Amino acid sequence: MWILAIVLFSVVVALLSYMDMRKPKNYPPGPKWLPILGSALTVSSLRKQTGYLYRATICLAESYGPIVGLKVGKDRQVVCCGYNAIKEMLTKEEFDGRPQGPFYETRTWGTRRGLLLTDEEFWVEQRRFVLRHLREFGFGKRTMAELVQEEAVQLVEDFKEKIKKSKDGKGEIMEMRDAFSVGVLNTLWSMMASKRYNSEDKELKDLQALLTELFANIDMVGALFSQFPFLRYIAPEASGYKTFVNIHQQVWKFLRAELDSHKDTFILNQPRDLMDVYLQMLHSDDKKESYSESQLLAICMDMFMAGSETTSKSLGFGFLYLLLNPEVQKKAQEEIDRVVGRDRLPTLNDRPNMPYLEALVLESVRVFMGRTFSIPHRALKDTTLQGYHIPKDTMVIANFAALLNDDDVWDHPDRFCPDRFIGCDGKLIVPDEYLPFGYGKHRCMGQTLARSNIFLFSACLLQNFDFSVPAGQAPPSTLGVDGVTPSPGEFSAYVSLRS
Repeated sequence: MWILAIVLFSVVVALLSYMDMRKPKNYPPGPKWLPILGSALTVSSLRKQTGYLYRATICLAESYGPIVGLKVGKDRQVVCCGYNAIKEMLTKEEFDGRPQGPFYETRTWGTRRGLLLTDEEFWVEQRRFVLRHLREFGFGKRTMAELVQEEAVQLVEDFKEKIKKSKDGKGEIMEMRDAFSVGVLNTLWSMMASKRYNSEDKELKDLQALLTELFANIDMVGALFSQFPFLRYIAPEASGYKTFVNIHQQVWKFLRAELDSHKDTFILNQPRDLMDVYLQMLHSDDKKESYSESQLLAICMDMFMAGSETTSKSLGFGFLYLLLNPEVQKKAQEEIDRVVGRDRLPTLNDRPNMPYLEALVLESVRVFMGRTFSIPHRALKDTTLQGYHIPKDTMVIANFAALLNDDDVWDHPDRFCPDRFIGCDGKLIVPDEYLPFGYGKHRCMGQTLARSNIFLFSACLLQNFDFSVPAGQAPPSTLGVDGVTPSPGEFSAYVSLRS
């Protein structure tokens, strides 16, 4: 009898293994699938060889074509590496879903909340509300320009104060990777919560250090504990689950304190910011089911984590490359001197007359986003992509690295060259393939604020300071650190007052 049981068990295991290895008919080409693991070993090996997940999938695209079909643990994944595939993916309604699973739900109390990782009617309703009311507090308007200007002025003053305290009062070696994070956050948080932070705020600095650690240890496509859910229970530390939960709990605690403070001072019909407007909705008789305090906290977390992270890292990469390309720095400064002079700081009103600075912004974003993936989408039903069958609930991701570093589109994409965005007539040109902020309905809602921040922070700093590699130090590496949002490694610059 026991022999029969063993045989039956073996048959069942073999059948399940076969089914787990079997790809859907006309699924995009890719490496073979192993039972349970899928193509995880292949992807992991290529990532180890190349140093980055985005490069690993580009290598696969070179073998299988611009659309690569994968399976990592329980997740079916399709990675798009070509312009046509990416544009179709970002505009096709069937791909408007967001992934499901522990990684995407644990971050917001066991259910999907917020704006980044929600979909369908819930997402439409919440995004519309947030955009409408952020505009009331300056999003995309003149008051937003004033907020950005205020932070740019403060950044210049902070740099000058550090130089003033230096030995010779002319220059100081400064850490640059995180130099912009607080200023960038303040431009957004002033609209969200009527609050700005000091660059020396210990609680905020500790929290941002935790976020840097988190983003370096997870990927946009998930984490081990999400792709292999059983690891949450048998290996919570090794799978990253424990760290993921602990860091998010500290973020929740930080945001909860801000929300409680708002609730204590909230006055009905006298909103100061988005948080007050949302609280007012919660007091309304017309409140819909999608509105809740947990949703408000999740929106704040999305804004806090994603809204500032990508912009500050674009600035970090931009100034890293400015150190390594002094001729670009000098050309930008010449335009600033010609258009603005030295008697006042640049403003956003100067942008139409400063195409090279605008090009520098575009290039800073390109070298950052050229290391990234899009936020994953999910097929809401069985559909097709570039003629391939995509089953319902498959995760679909755009590899922006393949698009923004394509040799067929960009001349020497490995170089930092703002001139690639300047036409023969001296005016700004933007190729169709430049899609770092996405496309279609899911286009980044913070694009205007991000580009304004990068422009004004860069222009104000370059007007007042020269940035160079510190004497005796090797030029910093451009390799950066892989993660959900790649980061430049820690690097320093000798910052001196312009003569």
